[in-house]
Amino acid sequence: MVAHYRIPSNVQPSLHLHPILLTTQGSNLALDAALLSLCRQPAGRDLAQLTRAFRAHAAPPLQTRAARACLAQAGALLRDGATRAHTDPPRVVGAPVSVIIVTYNSVAWLPACFDSLDAQTYSPREIIVVDNASSDDSADWVAAHFPQIKLVRLTARQSLAHALNRGVEIAAGKYWLILNPDTQLESDAIAQMVAVAEQDENCAAVAPKLRFTWAPGFLNGIGNHVGACGWAADNGLGHLDLGQFDAWRAVPSACFAAALIPRAAWDKIGALDEAFPLYYEDNEWCYRARLLGYTIRAAPRAQVYHAFSARVPSGVAARLAAEKLRNVVYGRLRFAIKILTPIFLARFLGAYLIEDCAGFLFALLRLDRAAARAYWNAWRDLLTGWPELLRERRALQAKRVLSDRALFDSQRKIPAPLIWNGLPELTWDLVQNHYLPLILSGATRALPEFAEVDLETARREWARPSLCARTRAIWRAEGWRMLLHRIKRQVQWRLAWV
Repeated sequence: MVAHYRIPSNVQPSLHLHPILLTTQGSNLALDAALLSLCRQPAGRDLAQLTRAFRAHAAPPLQTRAARACLAQAGALLRDGATRAHTDPPRVVGAPVSVIIVTYNSVAWLPACFDSLDAQTYSPREIIVVDNASSDDSADWVAAHFPQIKLVRLTARQSLAHALNRGVEIAAGKYWLILNPDTQLESDAIAQMVAVAEQDENCAAVAPKLRFTWAPGFLNGIGNHVGACGWAADNGLGHLDLGQFDAWRAVPSACFAAALIPRAAWDKIGALDEAFPLYYEDNEWCYRARLLGYTIRAAPRAQVYHAFSARVPSGVAARLAAEKLRNVVYGRLRFAIKILTPIFLARFLGAYLIEDCAGFLFALLRLDRAAARAYWNAWRDLLTGWPELLRERRALQAKRVLSDRALFDSQRKIPAPLIWNGLPELTWDLVQNHYLPLILSGATRALPEFAEVDLETARREWARPSLCARTRAIWRAEGWRMLLHRIKRQVQWRLAWV
């Protein structure tokens, strides 16, 4: 059946430095003028008609096909007549799974999260909720509506690691699924994660495919990693999911917004480090596990939607809140000191010191005293706890079986994030030079737009533009600010490589 395209009724363009499109899922998507004009083509046309009508950049048919495929996957277009058969996943009975959820003023998210857990094809499972001294009625709501759930009430707010450790202490399962309250799982997500864990007796954690709830065509990530500059990053952040990550089998670290952990591995590796106030506790635990010889597995077929507490980015640049900045700065310092041997530690700490000094000075120039204090207090926290941190470092390093080089080498294969001011980014340049090569290489799932295309012939005929030609094209199509944004992103990404 030939697919015809139309713009969904609730898709709305708006003007910005980067054109922004409100998609069917309610998200903002950063486009460029070429893709926006393609979206505005009259409704009801099929691919051949659209290709003849579209003349942006004198676009060849192959690039137009790729653009339509990407826009449809992103939710900016609907394909009429192109439907996919749906089959219900089978029921699975296996080893018990304990789901551990830490709540903090999370009552608005719990019904959808619990509904998705109730719909799971996998059993048996139990749910444990650790309420981290919420000021709303999260704990009371859970007790009233789900009396069968194990509920732990913390009387004072603690670190996330502390709260998760309390949940683990009462978990009865062979596996536990650490889960954020603002997540929803596909019905077979737990079954897929358990299947991956059972294939590897050395598995310490399983990372599912996380999507943005408000932009489900794009990845929140499959696990995460830590580099030698910048903050820890989710793997594949902001990438349009065309199936190019479905062959992944291992990742550097699992994001604890959703991660499955075998009890046997936890008992050997140890509990979460409760000295992390928030952020980097998942990275430290996963890199610690790998340092001790365990693996972190990817489960791309297990799909989880993450809302970030409904914080849909607007496309306006925003700075980190002071409390979050302090936690992030301290977290990455503590991570590096615990995990790394001297040579790598000097590389990481040197880069972090330069970044933090620059951030501190820029905060002073902006008269942003809260941000300046955040940097200062993070380093003071590190120095205050230095003796105990060194003892923990020595104890861990005495057990290591994996070198730092082996620990970080695989991260070079992870692509740079495709995010602009928190928004997933989709431009004509990315379609032509990032997604189209993936499609032609056969690395993606089958797309209706390429059903009649001989990929091998198209791959031979397609030529990647030179760096200079690509730079000029981005300058003309997106402007100098977006070109600088792209250059900055690539430089930061390369500096983060170890």
